[in-house]
Amino acid sequence: MAVHTCSYWFNYKTDRIQVAKTVLTEFVVVRDLYCEIDPTNPIFMDIHLKTLTHVYKFNPEVTRHNFCHYLLGRSWRPQTEFEVELKSLINLFVYNGLEGADKDSCCEDVKCFLAEINVVLVEAACLCEAVRKGHEINCPPSCELLTKICLLKAEHFLKKLLHDANDTSFSFIFKSYHIGELNDILNNLRRFSEDLPHEKMKYRKQRLALIEQVAEQVASLCQAFEAWKITEYMVKNSLLQLLLKIVISKAESFLMELLSKNNATFMDYGKDHIQLLIEQLNFFTLILTNQLIEGRKDGDMILAEIEAFARWVTCFSSSLGIKKKAIVSFSELLDKAKRTKAKLKEIGPQFPLSNFPKTYKVGFIDFLSRNLRELLEYDYELIAPVKHHIEEIQLHLKSLSAFFMRVSELYFDEHPQLNDLGDHIIDVAYKLEYVIHLIEVDAHWQNYFWFYYLLDELRLVDTQASRIRETISDAKVENATLVSCYMKSQDRRPAINEMVVNLSHEEEVIIDKLTRGSSQRSIVSIVGIPGIGKTTLARKMYNNQNIIYHFHCRAWCTVSQVYDKRELLLEILSDIHGLSDEIYQMSREDLESILHQCLLKNKYLIVMDDIWNVEAWNDFKNSFPDNVNGSRILITSRLRDVAIQIEPDSDPHFLRPFSDYESWKLLDEKIFHGEGCPKELLLVGKQIAQQCQGLPLSVVVIAGLLGRTEKRKEWWEKIAEILSFEMMADPEVQCMKILELSYRHLPGHLKACFLHLAVFVEDRDIPVSKLIGFWLAEGLIQRDHSNSLEDVAQDYLMDLINRSLVTISKRRSNGKVKACRLHDRLRDLCVSKAKEENFLQFVTRFDEPYASFPSSNYGFDLYFDHHLQPVIYEAYRLSILLNRNHFVESRPFGLGTRSLIFFASADSEPRCPYDISFICHNFKFLRVLDFECINMGISFPVEIGLLVGLRYLAVSGYVRSIPQSIANLRNLETFIIKGLRGKVVLPDTVWHMKKLRHLHVNNHAAFNLDDEVLGYFQLENLLSLSCLSLSCGENSEKIIKRFPNLCKLRCMFFESRDSSKNCNQLPRLDFLIYLESLTIFYYGKALNTSKFILPLNLKKLTLSNFRLPWNHISAIGRLPNLQVLKLVSGAFEGRIWDTREEGFRELVFLKLDTLNITQWNAGLDHLPKLQHLVIKNCKDLEKIPYDFVDITTLRTIEVLWCGESAKESAKEIGDATGKIKVLISS
Repeated sequence: MAVHTCSYWFNYKTDRIQVAKTVLTEFVVVRDLYCEIDPTNPIFMDIHLKTLTHVYKFNPEVTRHNFCHYLLGRSWRPQTEFEVELKSLINLFVYNGLEGADKDSCCEDVKCFLAEINVVLVEAACLCEAVRKGHEINCPPSCELLTKICLLKAEHFLKKLLHDANDTSFSFIFKSYHIGELNDILNNLRRFSEDLPHEKMKYRKQRLALIEQVAEQVASLCQAFEAWKITEYMVKNSLLQLLLKIVISKAESFLMELLSKNNATFMDYGKDHIQLLIEQLNFFTLILTNQLIEGRKDGDMILAEIEAFARWVTCFSSSLGIKKKAIVSFSELLDKAKRTKAKLKEIGPQFPLSNFPKTYKVGFIDFLSRNLRELLEYDYELIAPVKHHIEEIQLHLKSLSAFFMRVSELYFDEHPQLNDLGDHIIDVAYKLEYVIHLIEVDAHWQNYFWFYYLLDELRLVDTQASRIRETISDAKVENATLVSCYMKSQDRRPAINEMVVNLSHEEEVIIDKLTRGSSQRSIVSIVGIPGIGKTTLARKMYNNQNIIYHFHCRAWCTVSQVYDKRELLLEILSDIHGLSDEIYQMSREDLESILHQCLLKNKYLIVMDDIWNVEAWNDFKNSFPDNVNGSRILITSRLRDVAIQIEPDSDPHFLRPFSDYESWKLLDEKIFHGEGCPKELLLVGKQIAQQCQGLPLSVVVIAGLLGRTEKRKEWWEKIAEILSFEMMADPEVQCMKILELSYRHLPGHLKACFLHLAVFVEDRDIPVSKLIGFWLAEGLIQRDHSNSLEDVAQDYLMDLINRSLVTISKRRSNGKVKACRLHDRLRDLCVSKAKEENFLQFVTRFDEPYASFPSSNYGFDLYFDHHLQPVIYEAYRLSILLNRNHFVESRPFGLGTRSLIFFASADSEPRCPYDISFICHNFKFLRVLDFECINMGISFPVEIGLLVGLRYLAVSGYVRSIPQSIANLRNLETFIIKGLRGKVVLPDTVWHMKKLRHLHVNNHAAFNLDDEVLGYFQLENLLSLSCLSLSCGENSEKIIKRFPNLCKLRCMFFESRDSSKNCNQLPRLDFLIYLESLTIFYYGKALNTSKFILPLNLKKLTLSNFRLPWNHISAIGRLPNLQVLKLVSGAFEGRIWDTREEGFRELVFLKLDTLNITQWNAGLDHLPKLQHLVIKNCKDLEKIPYDFVDITTLRTIEVLWCGESAKESAKEIGDATGKIKVLISS
């Protein structure tokens, strides 16, 4: 056959003969002829097939039979399945070859189609040659070949259908064509691909699905056309798209094979480039699958470009297989793809979001990278199509992180073009995060559409950033940014916040007004501009020892511009009377009544800080009785007219600005803490203090900036120069300038944490636990392998406090910060910058559309239709302060909102239940959801399980149980449930929530006691748990062991129902080796044993209602690390407590609350390191041991609602030392 072929070629008189002769004349040696005419030789196969095309015209059947016999050899039996399909493949080749034989040059698609057939025939020849040589060949290679033949036949079917449609009508074609031919191809494909190896199964499924789709749609088109439902154009367009899908699928298969061949040719072109081509093919398949271009005028042109690209890829792969040389370059292919994609982008769906934050670029990129790594580890099914692209994204993010670490944010600010690039990078990163999350929850085609475009953008910006990074020298960065001298905090203890300048005259005036004068209730006012120190002075007076002794009771509340009367009543009552569950559930009217009764016979001092209008005073004045006993109301306000309206006959005390000397003294103390300023900084330091224009707030904030950087003269001079440039005559304006300067020089991670404080309501305490939970969920905390994320977050907070940007409002018993606040001016800056940098949006009732809503607390009027239109938000983070009913009935919607935090404003029915299930549909991509202020009723919304991105969830309601779907929240780290009806039962699935770090249920939570569940699961990452409900006995210990790494535990133990002897006892807890804080409430009859087996690492312990005799406290006293001990509500019983010398060696805080103790014997030897002592509600205690005067570490004694003798003994101790602060409340 080979000889005949040579002969035919030598005798064939065409212009092509010269090409054949050129090749054949190289056969110099006869023995080399076999090698050259070997069918496995791609070059000869190319010549052979061209010859065959012309020979076929004379005797098609013989020619086809002889060629197959030559190709297959004697090893194959005639008419095998393989031979039949091979003959059909030759027919395809000849058909397409004859189509262009009489033309000067055949069209590109025919040329590519012939090249594909060539490659398949060469593979068949190689397979046959292996058999001839005696090699054992299993089924998969031949099956794969047959599968390729099926795809070629399907493509040929559609090509012929479209080709013939140009010459006649579809009505004739559909009648004359055998549509069943496609079904035959499909059946063959199923049969041939059954034996493919496992790694090929993915492509088998894709090919089957594709041919099934072709068969179904061709049949459907035939029926629709015959029923006159579609036009010929629509049929042709649909067939063309089906053809393109096959062409693209084959092109992808060719490239995948090329990737699997680790040869030199492959290495020349590179794996990355081939992967890019595969990616483009996937993208075009996506377009075809979703009819993006259907109905467009330029649709035919775009389809033609997609087809041309796919065929060029096929030709590229085929030419590598035939000639070992590509007929088109990679750059040409990629350029073709880019041009086509650019046209598709113009007509594709536009990205829905554009309002992304601009702050903390490197932090967000690192956070995104961590999230993607976790997503890959989870191996979520929906991200499988883009899994390898996500791995690539991680590499780009790592590179971009290095770029941002190299170039500080100040350097960006000073170079606008660089800043534009930084904004572009972070914009792409946020969009990618959004799209990947979309893909994670919904495999909609447009999500992948955006994904591929964003991936291209990421590659582009990474390339640009890499080039810039290489050109920036260390000197340029250092000279441009003095922030590089920032010093990391080494101490979690905050700097002193109290005023350090002696304002004795100011203090004397206020003390005189509070303690002297008329016996009638009167009002003392402190007024002044923002930042002048009104609140600081008022707080100093409130805690003054003489003031404490002068009044029977004191209370503090912060009013501010927008206030909730009920919340302020509770705030005052908490200082006067204490809050019980009963009081907390009272109506506003009942709270007013009980406050009036508490104050009726007492001489009281009430501080109302930051009053803005006289209406606020009118709201409360009836609750403050005039007992004609010297009671006082101390108010602070920035408005003198308001103070005069409240008390027309009064003379408000106007707080003066600091002198230059006082400003310097405060600055010096804040920075150097009494150690003295270096001489070289003295002159410039005084200049900076003078530029603060007498405002203490300006002084402490600029001190925070200077104190957190190296104390270099050139740096201080730079600050002085900035402050002196266009120095403002108005101290308030100059103050804002100083605050902005401090913000600008914050490190990136602190900027983000500072801006996040804007989510909280003005002039309210910010709970640190909630704040840190938000920071962790938002990814604002950088990982530190030497410390936990919570510890790092504490460091960030302390840094902000030490910079005087945040103030401490409450401390825990161990000295840590429990709550903090923002000064009004700093909050104004915070909100302004957060809005400017798209960090968050703060919504109140003064914003539209809520400003036009009716003010009723009971819902909308019948004729009010604002709520028919959902309120749409584009903000990345939302903080909302509204009436509950206004918020719920407005049905807000946030397509890209990642954080939704709700605070309730004034509401007559705070416990009215609301349906919040709409949130799960309107805010699908939340990372933080805090609805602790809204009662969601008796049913926990099952739909919350749809919010798979949640990391922080806080809810409230009458719920008794949590649904199983909660385990869908696989990313959840903090889960807070404010149960309003006692026990909440957690589902079995909670044990699958491996990322859970903090679980808090109020009133208490119960876990499943099933041994099958307990035997297999642990929550190893859980650090804090409250309030766990357990019964005394063995099951309790089993449950607690499921939390091996707990640091903080709050639990309730109930009396065991088992009457056996050893059941009603507290379980041992010493296996919780990391536990530092433990609170135990006990309910039931006395325990069978008094033995406490507690962790040696324990630092804080609270016990309630155990009713044990005092001699059993020795086991607690021997805990080597115990620093805080609280004994409350009958934890121990007995009239006398003799403290033993061997215990409590490290105790610094001791609280005795509601105990029946009468006599307490203790002294220096028993509590050698005690710093704070709180005695509360111990009505029978006769006195505090006088020997406490010898405890040199003791700083404060607080006596609340105790007998007169106990109060007097506390005063005696305070007077005797002159150093111990004594706080007394009646």
